[in-house]
Amino acid sequence: MGEIPNDIRAVLEALARKEISVEDAEKLIIAIKQEKVQNKGKKSSEVSGGKSLIGKELVIEENQEYNGDIQAVNSKIIVKGKVKGDLELVFCELYFSGELDGDIEAVGCKLVWNGGTINGDIQMVGCNYSGKKPVVKGSVNEINNFFINGILGTVKFFVKPIISGIKIEE
Repeated sequence: MGEIPNDIRAVLEALARKEISVEDAEKLIIAIKQEKVQNKGKKSSEVSGGKSLIGKELVIEENQEYNGDIQAVNSKIIVKGKVKGDLELVFCELYFSGELDGDIEAVGCKLVWNGGTINGDIQMVGCNYSGKKPVVKGSVNEINNFFINGILGTVKFFVKPIISGIKIEE
């Protein structure tokens, strides 16, 4: 028998520590297996078409271009270059000064703008933002009220410590 891959091992360890439910572990393992099947046969220079992050940092430098969607939970995302895809963020920090050909969906995030261009829509729920806003070619929708902030604050308080213990390696 072979060795268990690090990403699967991390899910199983989180399950053993009762940080995630059996159903969540099953979903994560299925997603990991599907990604490996999709990437099978691709050369290492090809873009995978998407990235899912939990508790990690992703930096896209000024001279870089990333093709694919980015889904992140409890992560730090820095976009100085170009992203051709959507950003789906939950409890993340986003530092944005680049270009995005897609939409941003953010829940409970800290968004720090430093200009840039978004060729799509922005949907923000319970987010804090600061800095020089980017040029947005689509619509900007924001839900930020006492009720939503209270719910998200409670969720962050209970869920974020659990999520921070989960690390998925590629």
